Amino acid sequence: MAAFHYNYAIVSRIPDSFQDIQVQQADADLIDIEKAREEHQEFIKTLKKCDVRVIELASDEAYPECAFLEDCALAIGGVALILRPFSKTRHGEVAGVRKLLQDLNLHVFEIKDPDAFVNGGDVFFTGKEIFVGVGPDERSNERGANAVANVFPEYHVTPIKMRGDVRLKSLVCMAGRDIIACGSSPTALNVLNQIRTTAHYSYKILKLDNDRAANMLYVNGRLIHRTRTEIGEKCYSEIQDKLDQVPHHEISFGEMSKAGGSLINSVLLVLKMKHHKSVVSTLP
Repeated sequence: MAAFHYNYAIVSRIPDSFQDIQVQQADADLIDIEKAREEHQEFIKTLKKCDVRVIELASDEAYPECAFLEDCALAIGGVALILRPFSKTRHGEVAGVRKLLQDLNLHVFEIKDPDAFVNGGDVFFTGKEIFVGVGPDERSNERGANAVANVFPEYHVTPIKMRGDVRLKSLVCMAGRDIIACGSSPTALNVLNQIRTTAHYSYKILKLDNDRAANMLYVNGRLIHRTRTEIGEKCYSEIQDKLDQVPHHEISFGEMSKAGGSLINSVLLVLKMKHHKSVVSTLP
């Protein structure tokens, strides 16, 4: 199985209750839900350009954050682990994701330890090993990292200590095979240092001037990242210059990010193995 090769991308429509999510940026206006939906639709169109079939789940008004469905499951190859965010208000979101992964005939596992918590935004798969961010806010914990290790024994699973209320993959992402993109904040650099110290493999590092720029998606040999306006000229030029061998797609995600959304937590990428039954969208 080639890492970062996918044939399905699972997304969820944005509910009206999305606009009630507390704005994450102190200087930002209230969420414009129609603009957020426009960004989300452009995101879906961009995913389709990366040679994946997009499956859209219906939105659920009871779960304002359901569009960030990558938090609910981890899928590597033909195996999926249903995750358990610490916030119980999100636990109901996993049912639809679980059913869809089962319909895709992935081997779906559950976390058995009642005290294990792990959020998809804290699980960083490099194609060779897995890092799990664990922090004081208990979004993901050591027992959650152990649950990941139990389901994916073929990969080294290493806990990374996090500072504050931030997801691991809001600081580091894969920008290509063996290339880690990293932000420039003290928290991001601390995470990068831990990864370098504990990694079992070598990686090239792309340091970017701000953390927002590091949040990107590498899908089927293509790179999706934020626009020049959103990440700044310096970061944009770095991405274009250092990753010039990779086809690029850029999109705006500013409205989605007000609610804590990012490119990487707004999709669950899946490699569906051969001879599995066809699955269609839950939407007309």
